[in-house]
Amino acid sequence: MIYLAPLPILSGLLILWLWRMLRAMPYAGDARSWLPFAVATLLFALAYLGMAYSFYPYVVPDRLTIYEAASAPESLFIIFVGACIVVPVIAGYSVLAYTIFRGKATELRYD
Repeated sequence: MIYLAPLPILSGLLILWLWRMLRAMPYAGDARSWLPFAVATLLFALAYLGMAYSFYPYVVPDRLTIYEAASAPESLFIIFVGACIVVPVIAGYSVLAYTIFRGKATELRYD
């Protein structure tokens, strides 16, 4: 239980921090408005980490371990090389798109 305790404790602290941030918003000059999204993303990632930690080493509980489910090392290397090429391209395209469209959005009005 001691090994599993940090995940729910950290999740609870993140929920409290997120709740306090959302109650204090909007901030002056729209500063730190990205922070609730970052905290919610971290909370979501912690949920997946907790699930993976509780199932380890099984992929299918009590049936199939990660070692039995893994592909051949050669296939995994090809996937790794592909990911090393594709992930930076996607990240670069995202940065480019945000740079191009930065500052072009205006406040939504219905008048």
